[in-house]
Amino acid sequence: MPMDIKICGLQRPVDAEYISEFEEIKYAGFIFFDRSRRNVTVDRVLEIKKKLRSDIKTVGVFAEYEIDDIIDIVDRAGFDICQLHSDETNEDCGRIQIPVWKSIPMKDSSSLERAKLYTNVQGFVLDSDSGNKRGGVGKSFDWDIAESFSQKYFTVLAGGISAENIINAYNTVQPNVVDLSSSVEENGYKSYDKIKELIYTVRKEDGYGI
Repeated sequence: MPMDIKICGLQRPVDAEYISEFEEIKYAGFIFFDRSRRNVTVDRVLEIKKKLRSDIKTVGVFAEYEIDDIIDIVDRAGFDICQLHSDETNEDCGRIQIPVWKSIPMKDSSSLERAKLYTNVQGFVLDSDSGNKRGGVGKSFDWDIAESFSQKYFTVLAGGISAENIINAYNTVQPNVVDLSSSVEENGYKSYDKIKELIYTVRKEDGYGI
């Protein structure tokens, strides 16, 4: 069961050191959202990236930013992927010169119809509908409604995933990437022990341990 994992919301260089130890972690997310406690700056991203394993792809996660500002930050931070969580249009997505993942807030199965509107994106982030909080609230949705979505689209599964339910989440949706943040934190920051526990759970399912 090869599983690609994204750890979102890095805030410190040591967070990069933590995730770089585990080969299953392929993506690192950096949040640009003024109302998030995980909000970072370009300078902080560049500092953290110095400690990141070279093959880990960096993802700029944006909410409530103007598209021109997103383009500028993407360029200055040198992100590999741009993840969008607001009301960006398909045309907006087409202006970004790196691969785009568009978030779809999941209320019910009809929410997935939004994917058809975005022909200029390379993937979709399925996350719990959190209203104006724009995701990142650590709550899951009914994964059964998304079980066939990954057969048509590159799928990033987010929202309330932890070491306790990651295997069930993966087996149900079969996403390309599993996205975690708050479940691998302690006192508001990434926890090495919780990240290790998560990876141990995945490796145990694959038949080998840490």
